[in-house]
Amino acid sequence: MAPVIAAALIGAGASLASSGISAYSNYKSQEAQMKARQQAAAELRQQGQITDREYQSIINDIKSYYTNRGSLGTKDDVNQYKQAIEDYNPEDYASIDYSNIANADANGNFVYDKTKEDFLNPYYGRIIGDTANQLQHTAAGAGIGRGTGAALNIAKGVSEKSDELYRTAMQDYQNERNFDYQKFQDAINNNWKQLNALRSGTEYKIGLEGNLAQDYYNTQDSRMSDILKAQQDKLNAQQTYASSIAGLY
Repeated sequence: MAPVIAAALIGAGASLASSGISAYSNYKSQEAQMKARQQAAAELRQQGQITDREYQSIINDIKSYYTNRGSLGTKDDVNQYKQAIEDYNPEDYASIDYSNIANADANGNFVYDKTKEDFLNPYYGRIIGDTANQLQHTAAGAGIGRGTGAALNIAKGVSEKSDELYRTAMQDYQNERNFDYQKFQDAINNNWKQLNALRSGTEYKIGLEGNLAQDYYNTQDSRMSDILKAQQDKLNAQQTYASSIAGLY
């Protein structure tokens, strides 16, 4: 074989061998990279599963916390609050039952059915008669007799005695009327105070029940918010792992 041809064949063989080695090296490199990617993807998937379990544990912990929370408000409190609102009627505390109040009519007006004559001395007639007799006897003893002077004196004395008895009766009438009126006023005021106290107590109780109901709603809102946040974090983590795995290929 000619030297030139031999040299060419040797050069071609060397080139083919070099190309084969390079191709083989590239194949091995790609294979290694693929294995590395597969291993990385497997590790990411494993880490993703661990993360999912961790988030599920967090969610379970949140649910357990709110279930066992020493909450003041409960669902029963919400129902009680709703019922209290439905039962509350301000008009129940806006009027007084006057039927049990002495000297009060149906409209709450003061009624006093006595007059001063009811307080007049029951022996009025006898007292007036005795006064007239006594004055006549006195006049006779003084020698005045039954003349005009004696009659005027007796009339004046009887009038004065009658006026005295009527003034006493009027005073007694006014004293008792004023006393009964004061009792009437006291009863009215006490009834209003009782109604106001009942209304204030009812409104205060409703307010407390409202606070308990609000506490329950706030607790439920916080529970749901915490769970949704944990679930959203879990979803974001899953998406991050999925993007990272996809980026390996």
